[in-house]
Amino acid sequence: MWRTGSFPGVWATLLCLAVLAGCNRHVAEKAPPKKAPAAEPEQTVQVVEAKLQPWPSVVRAQGTLIEDEYALLGAKVAGRVKEVLVDIGTSVSEGQTVAVLDDEEFDLKVQQAEAQVAQARATLGLKQGVPDDKLDPLRAAPVLQERAMLEEARFNVQRVKGLIGKGIVTQEEIQARESAQRVAEARFAAALNSVQEQIALLKLRRSELALAVQNRQDAELKAPFVGIIQETHVAPGSYVNVGQPVAALVRTDPLRFRAGVPERSAMGVAVGQPIRILLEGQVQPVEARISRISPALDVSSRALMIEADIDNTAGRLRTGLFAEAEILVDADQQVLAVPASSVVSFGGVEKVWAVKDNQAEPRQIRVGRRQGEIVEVIEGLEAGEMIVYEGDQGREGVVRAVRQPSEDLPSGDRAALSGG
Repeated sequence: MWRTGSFPGVWATLLCLAVLAGCNRHVAEKAPPKKAPAAEPEQTVQVVEAKLQPWPSVVRAQGTLIEDEYALLGAKVAGRVKEVLVDIGTSVSEGQTVAVLDDEEFDLKVQQAEAQVAQARATLGLKQGVPDDKLDPLRAAPVLQERAMLEEARFNVQRVKGLIGKGIVTQEEIQARESAQRVAEARFAAALNSVQEQIALLKLRRSELALAVQNRQDAELKAPFVGIIQETHVAPGSYVNVGQPVAALVRTDPLRFRAGVPERSAMGVAVGQPIRILLEGQVQPVEARISRISPALDVSSRALMIEADIDNTAGRLRTGLFAEAEILVDADQQVLAVPASSVVSFGGVEKVWAVKDNQAEPRQIRVGRRQGEIVEVIEGLEAGEMIVYEGDQGREGVVRAVRQPSEDLPSGDRAALSGG
C-alpha cells in the first residue's frame, strides 16, 4: 500500500531517468559511423617454375693412389751380401741386377757337381763329347761282358745235350752246364740293372749340377719388372737367409686409384664409367675410367672397392696421395631443381613459398644435392609448381606474381648443372 507522502520523490526519479535516456539517444545519432579496416596492399614477387633439369648422377668417394705392382725382392739362396747396386728412388729395368751375394761358395759347388757328373759318365764308359742320351744299356761294357759269358754257357749246354745219346757225357756234366747257364743269365741281368742304376745316377748328378749352376745365378738378385726401388733392407756384409727381403720394388706407371664406394651407391657403379679424380695439392683433376671392381663389399666398412688406372708417364704423382673422386653414374639423369635463393632454412627445416591463384603459402621440402646456385628437391614439390624466386620475400596471403624473364633457371645455374 503506497503512502501519500512518497509520490513527489518517485516522480522526480522517473523524470531524471527520462532526461538521461534522451541525451544518450541524441549522442548516438550524432556519432559518425566507424570505417572498415583498410586491406593490406598486394606484394609483388618474382616467381619461377619448378622444372625438371638435367643433372648428371654423381657418386663421390675417397681413396688413395697405390702402385700398379709391388714386389718385395727376397734372396732365393742364403749367403753374404757382396754388393747392393741400388738405393731408394733408383729406376731399374726388367732383369737389372739389384744386389749380388758372395759367389765363391757357389762356384765351388758347381765344380763339385761337374766332377760327380764326369765320374758317373766314366763308370758307364761314355767318352768325352758323347751325349748322355746316346748310351744304350745293352751296349755298356759290363753288360757286354756278361752277355758274352751267357752266350758261352748256352753253347756249352747245347753241345753236351748233343752228346747224350753217344754215351760220352754223364748226366752230372749236363746238369753242371745248365747250372752254369743259369748263373750266366743272372749275372747278365745284374749287369744290366747295374748299368741302368748308373744311368739314373748320372741323371741325378746332372740335376745336382743344374741346381748348383742355378744357385750361382740366383746369387745375383734381379728386378722382375720395370720400376723404382722404394726401400732397401740390407747392406754389403749382411748375411741373408732364403726369402729374406733385400729391397722393395714398385711400378708407378700407371698408378691405381683405389677407393671405397658407399654401400648405398654400390649398385650404380660399373667398369668403364668416367671418373674425375681430385688430388691433394693439384688444381687440375685427373680424368680416368673405372678399371676394376671388387666382387664383394668390405664387411667392416660396408664399402665396395673400385680401382681406376692413372697415367703417370711423367712420374710426378706419388703413391700414397689422398684423392677424392666423382664417378659419373648417369649422365642423362633429370631432377627437380630450384634456385638456391628460393629455399628458406630455419631451425633445420627447409621450405619454399609456393604460389597458386595469387595465393602464397609455405611448403616444407626435402633437398638433396647443391651445386652453385641451384638445389635439388627430393620431396615436397612437384614439377610445374610456381615458387617465389627470392624466398626471403615470401609471405602468406595474396601476392601479385611476376614470372622471371626466362622460365628456366638462371644461366649461372644451368652452367653449374652441366658441370656435374
